This record gives sequence, C-alpha cells and structure tokens, in this order.
Amino acid sequence: MLIQEKIKSLRKQKNLSQAQMAAVIGISQAAYAKFESGVTENIALFIATGIAKALNEDFNELFEIESDHKTIAELKYELAELRSRVAEKDLLIKSISNQHRYIKHVLISEVYLFHYNKLEKLKARLTRSTDQMERKEIEAKMEMITLQEKRKYKIYVNSGTLEQSDIDESYPQIKENYEGWMEELRLKRLT
Repeated sequence: MLIQEKIKSLRKQKNLSQAQMAAVIGISQAAYAKFESGVTENIALFIATGIAKALNEDFNELFEIESDHKTIAELKYELAELRSRVAEKDLLIKSISNQHRYIKHVLISEVYLFHYNKLEKLKARLTRSTDQMERKEIEAKMEMITLQEKRKYKIYVNSGTLEQSDIDESYPQIKENYEGWMEELRLKRLT
C-alpha cells in the first residue's frame, strides 16, 4: 500500500475531510488533494509532520521510518543505568586509591622501622661504650644507616613507586607514632 493510500484510509476512518486535513497542516485543500491522489509524490517535512498531527499518529510509524528514537522513559532508564555505573566506578576508583595510599604508607613504614631498629641497637651500644674509637665507629655506622634510609626513599621516588609528597606526608606521622609506641613499651617495661 502506498503512503498516500494509507493516509487517505486513515483520514476516512477518522471522519476527516481533505479540507480539515489541509487546515491543520496549513496548506490549501487543493495542495493536499494533489498529495493524496499521488500527483505530488514528494512533500516538505512540515507537511508530513502536519499530516501525522492531523491524524493523531506517530510520525515514524505513519511514514514507516525505522528509527533508534527512544522514548523519554527509555532514555531516563538508560541515564539511571549510566549514573549507577559511574557511581560504581567512582567507588572502585576510591577503593583502589585508598588501597594505593595504604600500600605507600606501609612501604614508608617498613623502610623507617627497618632503619629505626638498626639505629636503636647502635644507640644502645653507643651509650654502653666507653672506648672513643668504638664510639666513632658506631656514630659512623649510624650516619651510614641514616643515609641508607634516605637513599632507599630516593630509589622509590626515582622508580615511581612513591612520590616525594607521599614521604613528606607520611614520614612525620609514622615517626611520631612509632616513637610514641616505643616510649609506651619502655614505660611498661619499667613498671
């Protein structure tokens, strides 16, 4: 069935005259009659949309246009789905970021504790030693351990494992916490 025949049939089913159709569309009755009779094959878009409006039909269905056109409800559903996915991904990113920050903190802590323990042992030896030569040797070892710790952090920064800002932020907190814990242990041992 030609589109003109389909439109004529729908017009008659809805008890509309050609003059009524033309008035809704905004064209003359003669121009409308030419389209419906097949004399005019191609029509302007405004006429086609006017015909769909006059017949109270969906434009795409009336003119059999295949479309990816989605309803507002479908678009709202898809938008909600996308927002949900974005929220899930944001949560995952936040979780990974927190884990990454935690791993960096642990790495800095391990380096600090390793060197701190070595220094504490040397400090204990230094306080017990009365030999001047041995004391200089211990102080040199302590200086070497402090340099090793700094080099270790520099290696991590240069390799991209850590950023200097990670160390600058975490190190003072780690040092303060660990020294506080050690002091608490010493006090407990004394009591």
